[in-house]
Amino acid sequence: MEKKFSFLSGSLAIENRPFHFQVAEVIRKALVEHNGYVGYKLTTLGRASDTDVPSFIVVSQQSGIILIDVIEEQVTDVIESENEEFWKLDSGTLITSRSLITEIYEEEVVSRLKNDLSLYDRKARKIKVPITSVVVFCANDEAQIQGMLGDDSPIMGLPFDSLDEWVKELSEDYNCTEDELGRIYSLLEGTFVYETKHSPVISETAPQTINDYIQKSLRTTFKQDDSQRLAAMQLPPGPQRIRGLAGTGKTIVLSLKAAITHKRLPEFKILYLFNTQSLYQHVQTLISKYYTLEAKKTPDFDAKIHVLHAWGGRQKEGLYSRLCKKLGVSPLTLGDARGQADPLSFIYRDLLKKMGDQIEPEYDLILIDEAQDFSTELFQVAYKLAKGEGSQKRIIWAYDEFQSLKDTLIKGPTELFGKNAAGEPNLPDSVLDGKYDGDIPKDFVLPNCYRTPRPVLMTAHGVAMGLYSNRQIEMFYYPSDWEAIGYKVNAPRNLTISEGDVVEIERPDSNSKNLLEGIMLENQKRPLNLVQTKLCNSDTEQLTYIAQKISRLVETNGVAPEEIIVINLKPGNNKDSMLAIQRELSSVGIKSVIPGYVESADVFKPLGYVTLTTPYRAKGNEANIVFVLNSQQVANDFTFRMRNAFFVAVTRSRGWCYISGFGQSMEKLINEIDCIKRDFPKFKFICPSPTQMKNNKTFLNKSDKELDKLQEIFELMQKNPEFKEMIQNYSQD
Repeated sequence: MEKKFSFLSGSLAIENRPFHFQVAEVIRKALVEHNGYVGYKLTTLGRASDTDVPSFIVVSQQSGIILIDVIEEQVTDVIESENEEFWKLDSGTLITSRSLITEIYEEEVVSRLKNDLSLYDRKARKIKVPITSVVVFCANDEAQIQGMLGDDSPIMGLPFDSLDEWVKELSEDYNCTEDELGRIYSLLEGTFVYETKHSPVISETAPQTINDYIQKSLRTTFKQDDSQRLAAMQLPPGPQRIRGLAGTGKTIVLSLKAAITHKRLPEFKILYLFNTQSLYQHVQTLISKYYTLEAKKTPDFDAKIHVLHAWGGRQKEGLYSRLCKKLGVSPLTLGDARGQADPLSFIYRDLLKKMGDQIEPEYDLILIDEAQDFSTELFQVAYKLAKGEGSQKRIIWAYDEFQSLKDTLIKGPTELFGKNAAGEPNLPDSVLDGKYDGDIPKDFVLPNCYRTPRPVLMTAHGVAMGLYSNRQIEMFYYPSDWEAIGYKVNAPRNLTISEGDVVEIERPDSNSKNLLEGIMLENQKRPLNLVQTKLCNSDTEQLTYIAQKISRLVETNGVAPEEIIVINLKPGNNKDSMLAIQRELSSVGIKSVIPGYVESADVFKPLGYVTLTTPYRAKGNEANIVFVLNSQQVANDFTFRMRNAFFVAVTRSRGWCYISGFGQSMEKLINEIDCIKRDFPKFKFICPSPTQMKNNKTFLNKSDKELDKLQEIFELMQKNPEFKEMIQNYSQD
């Protein structure tokens, strides 16, 4: 196992405590061969404030848990009262005894670890994890420290000059397993609150039903990986970008960052911005779970944390509707923006034009989820709303790599945040170069996909990019771009990939953290069966197939109805189509909801109901089982919108994905998927022309109305060869 020891500086970069940085550096260098991390005030464990927490907590696979508190100022006296002990500092300030605070915190650590019997021996009433605590004095010598603490202090003290030697002499006999280390992380960091509660496993038997396989794959410790931890548990002093595929944990990372900041810096006003209506409740729940555990009270969603949809409306406030109300202007409606290439861009552009100079800084921290869905105008509004100047504005945006085929190459800060009065970028691209103090990266990549099993994810990528179609629509020409979405380039072995190259791309096990594939292999099942296709003769047959399949999943395979999402790829106003699916499900005794058509847009996955939805409304959600119907729309979509929609739909699945459709176009799609399965876990194709890729992209930047007309012309040409020939002759003339 590769050893990795990290420094999690938390909010240290904005607190300007140079001596603490020196202490952290001593610890990091001394434990460089350990596996774990040193974190600055990483978790309060329910203590009232950060002042009740030791400066650093070290978690080491080799040495256990080490608590290190740092006193920068000289302690001149110890004052004891009947029930308390105070230390007098050289400045005259009285503080509660730091050895007492560290002792109480150590008890909280023990209490938290008792929740896992693999870490606690009940018979001996003793924690199995070694815990060592020390107070480091930066301005007192050894004799002074001895005089203050005495021989019987449960917490030892030492001068800063002795810290390096003390850390290096720590016992390395603990050597817990990876699973035990993961449990320690989860319990101390508080992320165990995100674990799904399961019935106890009395005896481990081979899974029989689809639900057995899914539940076994979900029965795992919720612990952050190194990348997620670095991204979530540190607050940078300026802009930061977080990138990763759907399912890499970006929403949890941002929610944790919001909750931790709200707890650590209660005076901060925070904005959490997103694009998918159904994320309202999900994000508030994620923030609340962590904050309530650590703060012992509920978050202040009224005054301090605003969780807002980018648009909003009469029923639910969003950022746009809130700003319009605050600025005293009438908000534009969806009807006003109908026909625009990007309605959200249209309304924010209008707002900037009318009231841009009146938007005042309001938020200390702005978190933007689903950033790939937002136009530059929204980012420019966010820039105005953020407190601070230029590169000191704390705007953190999470970008779904490859979620939008319009812009697979991410826009940089220069383009996103606009220009100042002098024509200079508000935030140049260089603002994301390097790291902040405390080793906080300015540009994060989250490489590990937890949600979607590898066969399902690769099907989504292969179809979305058209890798096995006769008209490829996307290509990355640099290996680093493939690596950013979790792939490695086996061939060609060059710095760039050029037109005509024979390309082989592979998705390694290490970047696919969904456990389902491995569980299926252990039980002699074929993981590629997680993706199933069905060619139907008609729409009626398709609806019957879906209803019967869902009925069997619920009745025979034990799948909960709320863990099934049906995503309809039929474009335009498909309410009638949705109602037809609902009637078919009702005929076999399955209840369902249709968010945004029948129920409210944020009603998603209610208990006992299958959710029927569109790709747009499904974004930001996930389910154990996903049905993608009317997939015949994909193969012959001249505008490529359906390939984008297909990717969004398929990547909602954390288990099985059933893809259905009818007609010759569905046959073409099934052929593409079969080719993807044949080469799994690799893609093999010929590198297309960059010019062709650029030309293909032009269609994606047109409005829906224009694209509908183009699609009509394309379908007319497909059905009437003489019309196609006439257009070709006309273009030659």
